[in-house]
Amino acid sequence: MSNKHLGESFYHAFEGLSHAIWTQRHVRVQLIVIALALLLSYMMRLDALRLLFVLSAIALVMIAELFNTAIEVVVNMITDSYHPLAKIAKDVAAAGVLIASMYAFLVGITVFFPVRQFRDWLTRTERMQHVSHPADLAVIVLLALAMVFILIPIFKVRVGHGSLLRGGAVSAHTAVAFLLFAAIAVKSNFQPLISIPAFILAILVAQSRVEGKIHTVAEVLWGATVALIVMALLMLIRP
Repeated sequence: MSNKHLGESFYHAFEGLSHAIWTQRHVRVQLIVIALALLLSYMMRLDALRLLFVLSAIALVMIAELFNTAIEVVVNMITDSYHPLAKIAKDVAAAGVLIASMYAFLVGITVFFPVRQFRDWLTRTERMQHVSHPADLAVIVLLALAMVFILIPIFKVRVGHGSLLRGGAVSAHTAVAFLLFAAIAVKSNFQPLISIPAFILAILVAQSRVEGKIHTVAEVLWGATVALIVMALLMLIRP
């Protein structure tokens, strides 16, 4: 059905937005969060650049949620029974909402919370103070996490089994645990009283994956190896 004029196009667009608000609980929750974010932005008197980041996060989340709703409606229209392809379509659409929400969360943390003190605390490491431009440990850890979450699905697809959160050739949970252990060790300047308990906790995470029969010993070892290699490389090439 073609629209006759611009006003009719806007009318149908608002009809779609109205349908999403009335039928999707997540959209209503997101609207409440958006209202609070805008109110907080006004109270904190954000500058234009920070406000632009907040608005971009809001727009991205809403667009992703609307596309997710549209895909769900189309899939439900085509089939009302379980079908693997229908599940994939809905899961991929939900993944888009997840990524948009993660971006919005990072924007909110950066804009609304005093992260400068936390960042300064992370960079106060004796080992890093000898460098002319101290590396930001928080940035290194976040970059390492991003690289791990990119590499591990590639390994799993290459091997051909497992999902992003369960099973597969490399244990993602173990990789994250050993990344955090490495970060704690670096921050503490490798003090045994701090580094050893962190290492034991990482080992316990790996052991839980093996005992739960989610991963084999080799797979958790690969997870730890990938994490430590990524962290070591980022520390070596830091400015």
